[in-house]
Amino acid sequence: MKKAIIYVRVSTDEQSEKGYSLAHQEERLRNYCKLQNIEVVGFYKEDHSAKTFDRPAFTQLLSFLKKNKQAVDLLLFLKWDRFSRNAGDAYGMINQLNRLGVEPQAMEQPLDLNVPENKIMLAFYLAAPEVENDRRSLNVIAGTRRAMKEGRHCTWAPIGYKNIRTEDNRPIIVPGNEALLVRWLFEEVAKQENNVMDIWREASKKGLRVSKSNVFLMLRNPIYMGKIKIGAYKDEPATIVKGIHEPIISEGLFYIVQEILDGRRPSHPTVHAGKDELPLRGFLKCPKCGTKLTGSASKGRSSRYFYYHCTSKCGVRHKAEVLNKEFLKELKKITPDEQDILLFETIATDYYKKAGSAKSVNVKEIDDAIEKHRVRIQNALRRMSDEEISPAEYRDIKYMYEPEIEKLLRKKQDVSKVDDNLMKYITTVTQGLRNLPKYYQTATLATKQRIIGSMYPEMLIFENNTYRTGRINEAVRLICKPEKVFKEYKKGMALKNESHSNCVASSGIEPESGASETLILSIVLRSQNLKNTAGRRVCRTAKVT
Repeated sequence: MKKAIIYVRVSTDEQSEKGYSLAHQEERLRNYCKLQNIEVVGFYKEDHSAKTFDRPAFTQLLSFLKKNKQAVDLLLFLKWDRFSRNAGDAYGMINQLNRLGVEPQAMEQPLDLNVPENKIMLAFYLAAPEVENDRRSLNVIAGTRRAMKEGRHCTWAPIGYKNIRTEDNRPIIVPGNEALLVRWLFEEVAKQENNVMDIWREASKKGLRVSKSNVFLMLRNPIYMGKIKIGAYKDEPATIVKGIHEPIISEGLFYIVQEILDGRRPSHPTVHAGKDELPLRGFLKCPKCGTKLTGSASKGRSSRYFYYHCTSKCGVRHKAEVLNKEFLKELKKITPDEQDILLFETIATDYYKKAGSAKSVNVKEIDDAIEKHRVRIQNALRRMSDEEISPAEYRDIKYMYEPEIEKLLRKKQDVSKVDDNLMKYITTVTQGLRNLPKYYQTATLATKQRIIGSMYPEMLIFENNTYRTGRINEAVRLICKPEKVFKEYKKGMALKNESHSNCVASSGIEPESGASETLILSIVLRSQNLKNTAGRRVCRTAKVT
């Protein structure tokens, strides 16, 4: 009497579309074995795809056969597509089973493989389901891409959205419960006050369910600005189309975040979370081991006492109150003279007037370029209407120029932004410069840290009751007397590094409300060369007159 293992398999889509049933397969195979006087020594079932043999039940079956050689003669299944839907893998598995002394056989499609001609039928039985799979896959891809080109999101809703169906029972995504948190995440990244990981942690505490590894993918996804990215396929390039779903954020906010992630948008000075009593935390370096000093509080009998201290074994520890007072003294040293403040006002006003005329020229050039691209799209539409080009060619032209128009619109916005906002900060700047220590004392912790970060791009070291640093912002050097600034590591280092400051914001970025005066001042000082002594004398002469 032959001994057999019966194997049944069905996938979810096969069960719903073709009515396959595990119980039905098992019943037919057991009846067949009974009629043919075959002993059933094993039974395995599973609901996995047959594209590969990496299936849990089949892996167990194969392990049993390897441990119990010569104990089984047949591996029975209903049809060859229950065995495999991959012809290449199927031939390899048949050979492996034959080496174990097991003959695979389909009850409804029996083949005697000892007859050479039957191998032709085996090839057909194995290839047919694979062809069916491939055709189904192509149909799914074509249908999905067609729906995406129409602006429809075809898969599971991303974070911040949920899947629903319209009145005509068509799927669509709409903003869900996490939409506000998604918008908050983008807005916080655009502010550049904290790094992305810190913002992600805060968003997670608020309830945004996105993993650390996926947060950057989320920030790159154009679906949140109402557009859908279609990947490249064969000879079709990757494109972005307008979606039919409601956007969570604006296009402007999305592209600002992209520039930040790409490193194309200058960042504000780093702001460190902490206590108001420790504004210098994150900006101090240990004079002994070079480690960044941290800050903490110690509980005394009647109150708490704050310290800046090293985390290594060197034991450096300073009272925060002392270092904060000494820093105020340094700010007093670099407060500019009244004539320099008046000079700043004169140059700022002159810059504003000149930049205004230059801005008009730049805006006109951008408008002309935008109009050219729009005309190209309109011409392509007309040519498609006249059947001179195909709809596919029209789409390619449209997808080519629409992103260019968006880039130009953002550029126009940036060109207009700085000059429109610069003058309203001039009064605040001059008031702060006239008494920098007082402004620093009354500022918020975030503003204090922006002031420190914008003025001193390298770490500060406090030693022998005085501060020193490796490099000072060029703007600070230009508005104060050289002998008054912090001592530097080496004589002459300032001159070597003077033109390499990487912490001064470039023009084109709107300063935030309450931002550092020095940061704003540096925008103007970079635009107007204060080293031009002739210009300085002219301005002073005008002031005296």
